[in-house]
Amino acid sequence: MSALPTRRDTRLDAARAIAIVLVVLGHARGIPGAFALLVFSFNVPLFFLVSGWVTTAHGQARSDAQALARLARGLLLPYLGFFLLAYLYWLLTRHIGEKALRWGDLPWWDPLLGALRANGPGLYVQPALWFLPALFVTVLAFRPLVRRLPPSLLAAVAAAVAWAWIAWFPPLGLRLPWGLDVLPVALFFFACGATVGRLPARARAFLEWRGMAFLLAAAWLPLAWLNSRVDVNMLRFGQWPPLFLLVALLGAGMVLGVAGRIGHWPAVQWIGRNTLLILGTHFPVFFVLSGVRSLAGVQSPPGLGWALGVSVLALLAAVPLRWILVRWAPWMLGVAPSSREPAVGMPEAGRR
Repeated sequence: MSALPTRRDTRLDAARAIAIVLVVLGHARGIPGAFALLVFSFNVPLFFLVSGWVTTAHGQARSDAQALARLARGLLLPYLGFFLLAYLYWLLTRHIGEKALRWGDLPWWDPLLGALRANGPGLYVQPALWFLPALFVTVLAFRPLVRRLPPSLLAAVAAAVAWAWIAWFPPLGLRLPWGLDVLPVALFFFACGATVGRLPARARAFLEWRGMAFLLAAAWLPLAWLNSRVDVNMLRFGQWPPLFLLVALLGAGMVLGVAGRIGHWPAVQWIGRNTLLILGTHFPVFFVLSGVRSLAGVQSPPGLGWALGVSVLALLAAVPLRWILVRWAPWMLGVAPSSREPAVGMPEAGRR
């Protein structure tokens, strides 16, 4: 990779912050279906797009061996650590309440097989972790391709491949390990981010225009609603799969426009710099709170109040959890043991 480090763009951290907050809300039980429909129309693609942008605009030149080592440290070690924590909790609680009905008869080693497959259906003890191996595979695929094609051309080729892939592969009912079945889609958004990241600052000025987010939202909202529910992890791309790529780009652009306005807020920056931590901990927090709710004998189904409450608690829990992990297991945050500061945001190849 030939990109040189540049001044940090707070817009990218703010975009990650918005995206991870929406992920947490979207995963909370009781959240309205319409909210999840709209959020997941662009949320996962936004993460891939921002990762491609950061890799290109803020990366360093590294050999393939160096890049692989950094990716393994920044993505695979956190994947392993957060999975093992969730797996331990699953072992201790799988015969209690709802879990007894869903997973009580499964052998103790079944989640371990899911961790080896590293895709959505197998990661039921920690569903959000699928993104880390998917990003790992995406970056590995991007590096050799971008040496042969400029990011803009790579994005165009990847768009054609992604359209064909989402029309052909999901109906087969097959799943590939390590996010390989998500790769064609992820590579498109990653290459789009890399394309934007290589543009001169003046060429990206359109994101600063105050009306851009509203303009993009006006186009995104009806199209996202028309396409219906999307779940990239489960290879569901809505009622009109070819429309998915356009909707996701519109939604990502909308968030980037908003992010430029709130990027200087301290809380937003903190969340944006700790997206890996929040990704890896919000589901365990949800599981614990749901277990407490069940033991308390609450029979009513979770509603919006519950969804908002547990989401806030999951975000707040990241503060003490960060303190604990930085001191006792920094490798779970993608940090070398000799460092006391966690990786900034979601680890990506080329991270400073």
